[in-house]
Amino acid sequence: MVSNLMTNIKFEKIDSVNNPNSIHGIYPYRGKISAIDVEQVIRQLPRKGILLDPFCGSGTIVYEAQKRDIKAIGVELNPLAVDIARAKIYLDSKANVIKEAEQIIKKAKAIKQFKKMPQQALRHFHFETAEEIMRVAKFFNEMSDYLKAVFYGSVALAARGCNGYKWTSSTVGKDINPKIKIDFYKKFIYKTKKHFHPVEHNGSEIFFHDARKLTEILPRNSIDYVFTSPPYFDCLNYTAYYAKIIYTIFGQDRLRIKNSLIQNYSAYIDDMKTVLDELNAVCKKGALIIFVVGDKKVHGKTINGGQFFKKISPFERCRIVEREYTGSSSQIFDKLNKTKRKEQIIIWAK
Repeated sequence: MVSNLMTNIKFEKIDSVNNPNSIHGIYPYRGKISAIDVEQVIRQLPRKGILLDPFCGSGTIVYEAQKRDIKAIGVELNPLAVDIARAKIYLDSKANVIKEAEQIIKKAKAIKQFKKMPQQALRHFHFETAEEIMRVAKFFNEMSDYLKAVFYGSVALAARGCNGYKWTSSTVGKDINPKIKIDFYKKFIYKTKKHFHPVEHNGSEIFFHDARKLTEILPRNSIDYVFTSPPYFDCLNYTAYYAKIIYTIFGQDRLRIKNSLIQNYSAYIDDMKTVLDELNAVCKKGALIIFVVGDKKVHGKTINGGQFFKKISPFERCRIVEREYTGSSSQIFDKLNKTKRKEQIIIWAK
């Protein structure tokens, strides 16, 4: 079965990797794998078995697996991403989440005291929008998993709007003045309705944990499939841009969070070796392991991501598929720099 999957699993070229009207558009998480891409892999896997995404980010793979009724486990160390991932798999009814959002807004409008937005974040917003955000933020810990992600996404959308929508959906640009007043309450309700696409919960789970320590939370020889897009080979900063604004609003130590992630290129090889060894421990014999990676340029030299991971992997049976892709949020930069995006899909069998 595994040999057949290694040989026959297909990775078709995708004209566009964007799908903003799905639940995955709830927040512009940096570097997230395309749900369209994920779905074409997930549909080729047998429903029987447990799938692990050790770098689940905002939960795209876990959600798409659950949609196909494959039990999935996501592991992630970025707290913001964990909240978003949990939002996708633990969902109430649409009527209930809308009612919840309306009740929170009602309470937010009525309160007399609330924290002021820190100046580092305030500079991105119209002062009235900032006040509405902080009023709603007062009730953040009372929110369901889904509304927490809605709040994050609404903050990002409001920041774009206050700056005349000159920023992209995934990057924070130069502050535009004067700021435009954006009704945060309306954005909050809008996103609550727009991104609600529930699937029946099947026992899938999201763990706030370190992929370098998988054996602390998962039994050995318990995983049938691994499917993941590991932290970018060029160590993309997952705590920057809109995440930085949100961490600032909540007074979280962004640098501490950043340093806990696999972000440091000098330690990248050792960190990934550790993760692969942990995967080897928790996977069953015959398990299929799929990594979606990419190239990296160092001092003008291109390092092939597929070959990089092949060299440090403990798995002997390996197949690598390379392809170019378009339609990403980076396409404007590719056009300017006359570059093409290349990625490799590595398929191992234990």
